[in-house]
Amino acid sequence: MEKEEFMSVWRHMLNLQMNLDRRIVMGNSLTYKNLLDNGWFEQALLDELGELNHELKKNWCWWKKSQAPVDREKVLEEFADCLHFILSWQLASAIMTRDRYQSSEVAWKAYESHCSCSPVDVAVRIKGEQFMKEEYRIPPVAELIGLMNHLNFTIDEVYRAYIQKNKRNHERQDEGY
Repeated sequence: MEKEEFMSVWRHMLNLQMNLDRRIVMGNSLTYKNLLDNGWFEQALLDELGELNHELKKNWCWWKKSQAPVDREKVLEEFADCLHFILSWQLASAIMTRDRYQSSEVAWKAYESHCSCSPVDVAVRIKGEQFMKEEYRIPPVAELIGLMNHLNFTIDEVYRAYIQKNKRNHERQDEGY
């Protein structure tokens, strides 16, 4: 995939995320600043990474012979949940730093370089930088792209899963979730 196509997909997801955030963040009388200042993006992403890692348990759970096989679609759905929080975090950071697409370039470079990392690698990055003094640091976008590569997902698969989950998240808001 060429850079222009990747950036178009990434920016489309950012726009969809912005619409969802308007409903959820602003709808709960919060601001991106609240979420950043309280470390809630980190907490939400760590929670979703835990769920994703649980779906991969057959790959690392050596002590349980009856562990269910990895369901690629469930892993992809959990990855889409992680992506929602990364995109929201990216939007929040961009507003605070006035650089909307800085993390998009980071995402492209990670995609282009075929970097790879596990859910634990992403969690370690988040936890390791939790106490950094930089007020509005860039979210771990490159690590999430590395996780996408590690899981052998294409950006097209991720995009489709994101679109599905974004639609479901809007439905949940309609239902009072």
